[in-house]
Amino acid sequence: MKGFNYLVDSKVTHISTLYAKDNHITIEIAMEKFFDSNTYQILIDPETGLYLEVVDFVYDMFLDEVNENVSN
Repeated sequence: MKGFNYLVDSKVTHISTLYAKDNHITIEIAMEKFFDSNTYQILIDPETGLYLEVVDFVYDMFLDEVNENVSN
């Protein structure tokens, strides 16, 4: 699953970087937030195929989750 791990790791890095930049927080805080998300749990499950999606799709999914949690 070398390719799987590479795709997941690169998406985590990219999404965390985008989230940190968009929210003016450190990359470490952004990564913690992403690792605690349901989106991340779906991403690391190879059966979902989410790791094959483009970064923008996964990032939007994560943002939807974050925004939903804020409004509840």
